[in-house]
Amino acid sequence: MSQPPAEPDGVLSPVEVLRASGVPFTVLDHVPIVGREDAETKLGLATGQLLKTMVFRTADGAFVLAALPVTARVHYGRLARAAGVSRAKLRQAEPGELSLLGMEPGGASPVCGLPGVVTVFDASVTGMGTVYCGSGRADRTVRIEAADLTGLVQPRIEELS
Repeated sequence: MSQPPAEPDGVLSPVEVLRASGVPFTVLDHVPIVGREDAETKLGLATGQLLKTMVFRTADGAFVLAALPVTARVHYGRLARAAGVSRAKLRQAEPGELSLLGMEPGGASPVCGLPGVVTVFDASVTGMGTVYCGSGRADRTVRIEAADLTGLVQPRIEELS
């Protein structure tokens, strides 16, 4: 089993943020997974309930999280507009940068304990019902109602795909 990522300067992991919020959720422990195929084959989760989170950085070093259905592709221009930055100043985060959010590769989550992170949900997420998303670790997945997740995160809601 992988170890939880080191949390910089007291940044709460996504699961710690969820626990502190009181929002109902379940953590599924499993073998480490990365991506849709692993979630479907190793965990047997339905594609229609899988939520992926992509992590981006802006030119000034800020983080932007994009949460969307696992089958969708993010439209970078739409994400940049929703985040209030120029497309040219938005890049996908490097795997090692996730530790600054209390996360690890394969465990990116739309729930983040680092202040100032911009989170954008694709508009379709609000109607997904029960979803499975990252926990911050590749060997744990969070099961949560999309409405509870949206209420906790308070993301910007946009058409991202």
